[in-house]
Amino acid sequence: MAYDFSVLKVLVVDDSKYMRTVFREFLNALGIKRGNIVECPNGEDAMEAFHIFKPDLIITDFLMEPVDGLELTRKIRRDENELASFTPIIMCTGYTEPARVEEARDSGVHEVLAKPITAERLYARIRNIIEYPRDFERSDDYIGPDRRRRTEEVEDQKREADGVIGIDDGAMPPDPAEADTADDAQPDAAA
Repeated sequence: MAYDFSVLKVLVVDDSKYMRTVFREFLNALGIKRGNIVECPNGEDAMEAFHIFKPDLIITDFLMEPVDGLELTRKIRRDENELASFTPIIMCTGYTEPARVEEARDSGVHEVLAKPITAERLYARIRNIIEYPRDFERSDDYIGPDRRRRTEEVEDQKREADGVIGIDDGAMPPDPAEADTADDAQPDAAA
């Protein structure tokens, strides 16, 4: 099913200007208007923007200073405006070890998006939020979407990973600020 994201308001939080640009371009490709995307370099600025901009979706990096994505998520989930505390959050991270993913989940995010990102995987996370809404849990130590996945959601994600579902906009372009290193060199396919 195709979605019209033209009126969706998105708050993008990342300390890398390059990553904010990549997200903006991917979001534009998904139909989100430039005027509906607000960018912040850290969680502290994002909290202020959150109250002013009132986004429909937040995409945040994991590690930032002075306020990281985990703390930002916890602050949003405990916000005085209870309705705003339900805002969907996608956490983007290069740290994909199970303990880190669980830490992100336990902070209250809806989805985790591993770097390097693609427009296809970003679309898949947004689609999961729409097609598989989860009840919110509220306890002394956790506020956020139910941390359990439904069987049909997991099956769809497996099919998507196999290339059955999704769009193909290619991988994230390389960061021009990062120089090539010998470790990054790929062997010649003809060899």
